[in-house]
Amino acid sequence: MDSMNAWSRHNVAFGPSPGALCFGTPGGAVIEIEIDGKQVTEHEVLAGSGVTALTATASGELVVAGHDGTLLVLSGGRAAPAEASTAAVTEFLAGTSEAPATDMDQLDLTDGNQTWHPGELGTVTDTSDGDPSWLKIRAAMNRPA
Repeated sequence: MDSMNAWSRHNVAFGPSPGALCFGTPGGAVIEIEIDGKQVTEHEVLAGSGVTALTATASGELVVAGHDGTLLVLSGGRAAPAEASTAAVTEFLAGTSEAPATDMDQLDLTDGNQTWHPGELGTVTDTSDGDPSWLKIRAAMNRPA
């Protein structure tokens, strides 16, 4: 059970090169595995801090979050300075705030193509294959049993 809990369920992403998967480890490494199984490469990126989340950007960079709060951007196999990433995250967080739960009914929601205004989600019962998962779940919850 301890080894299962040591691994984050958010530490897998497609790698920067085609046909590769990356896994973040509890030891702070990112392991890149070619899907065809021909090569495994281990990158030591967060010495002493486990990888808690890993994702790929549209431009092919990897964003690695560490258990100690470190955030790295890996580009072409090299890590950008942690200070630059940390500063960007700190600046973003300073300029934002969490929406209070009582105001959630006042928000417009969008999937980038369609916008739902307050109150509309309570009546959604039909969806299409292209709709986001959260809308499909909401529609299923709204359908009469």
